[in-house]
Amino acid sequence: MNKEKIIFSTDWITVKETAWGYHYLERKGRDSVAIFLIRKHQSNPEDYQVLIRQQPLCIHIPDINQEHKLYPCPITGGIDTGESPEEAAIREVHEEAGFSVQVLPLGKYIVGTQTNEICYMYYADVTGVEPEIAQQDGSYFESISHNEWHPFDYLNQCDYSACQIGYFRLKSILE
Repeated sequence: MNKEKIIFSTDWITVKETAWGYHYLERKGRDSVAIFLIRKHQSNPEDYQVLIRQQPLCIHIPDINQEHKLYPCPITGGIDTGESPEEAAIREVHEEAGFSVQVLPLGKYIVGTQTNEICYMYYADVTGVEPEIAQQDGSYFESISHNEWHPFDYLNQCDYSACQIGYFRLKSILE
């Protein structure tokens, strides 16, 4: 029988060891969403732009006197208990960008080989839609994050895996 051993555990993460000696991180009940907001370019309607959120990631925690480095990514967030991935995507878009939209699915992927987190991807075309003021969630990380519109191809330059996966999936839809 292949039993796993718990190495370390908190309310939201557990580090486990498999019977073969491999370690992995299990984030409890906290799958995520990544949402790509696109719009047609104002001066050239043949081209699309994508909303990029510059935000800190938990992989880069600076020393106390250093500023947080911001990383480009789509709108992202965790799925709350009792919430569907689609509901989370709609909530996160409104919270972080101020748009009230319906989202369309782009698929899903496993975030990393050492976690069990699934990221559900969505997109929405917001061409001609005016956003409300984004409410944010009140966290420090959201307060230092900001949104920028970039040419669609910018996604292909980002290191964040959701950007690259989203780029190729959206490219096939938009062409």
